[in-house]
Amino acid sequence: MRAPVAGVLVTCLALAAGGCSAPVAAPVRSCGIVVDSTSFSGHTDVPGKIQKEVPKFLATCDRVAFGVISGVVGSSDCREQPMELVAGPRDNPQDNPNKAQQINLLRRGAAVATMNRLLECALAEKDTRTGSDIIGALSEIARQTAPFDNAAKVLVISDMAQNTKELNLYKAKIDTPDRRQAIVTDLERTNRLPRLHGTHILIIGFGIKVTKKVERHQQLRDFWNLVFEKAGARPATYV
Repeated sequence: MRAPVAGVLVTCLALAAGGCSAPVAAPVRSCGIVVDSTSFSGHTDVPGKIQKEVPKFLATCDRVAFGVISGVVGSSDCREQPMELVAGPRDNPQDNPNKAQQINLLRRGAAVATMNRLLECALAEKDTRTGSDIIGALSEIARQTAPFDNAAKVLVISDMAQNTKELNLYKAKIDTPDRRQAIVTDLERTNRLPRLHGTHILIIGFGIKVTKKVERHQQLRDFWNLVFEKAGARPATYV
């Protein structure tokens, strides 16, 4: 009976000079998906992008939250609870890696179906059809992904053309750093800036059919880069 005790003692001393402690649980890899149901959905194949991009995005996620961009995100009834993506002890009590992989693949497929269902729901709503509340959708997905141990990853399928009463990026003057900063300062002042601390954002579809002017396209990107910086996010990736 002495050998196991000695083995444990050696292991504990190797791990920490202060003695034994319980293994630290791995942080939850929290993810979010936000899909644009506004005019963007008429300009490109959004379901196709979901089918192609979402499964590989979810390959490194433990949990996913869902969001949909409509004219007024806060007024939409199109919502889904976050979904667990990784098989746990209850799902796989024998810790069979093949079974775990099968469950994980099925859950990613279910996440794709859930996102498509949310998109269809938003497209069918009439009261939220006008405009495009991207900032509201980012705030909502930030709220859903915030309670976890590490920074989230968020996939946004959208042209990023915010169009609300407060901010219309088709017309807004964002041609200078000062003008872009003034808009972001107003978002902060009115508590509308999303809380995206540490979040990595991947954007698919940026700028599609928003403008034909290369200069304006760059100004839009510069604006969103400033939004993400001030919101505490990591530099965004544009695909």
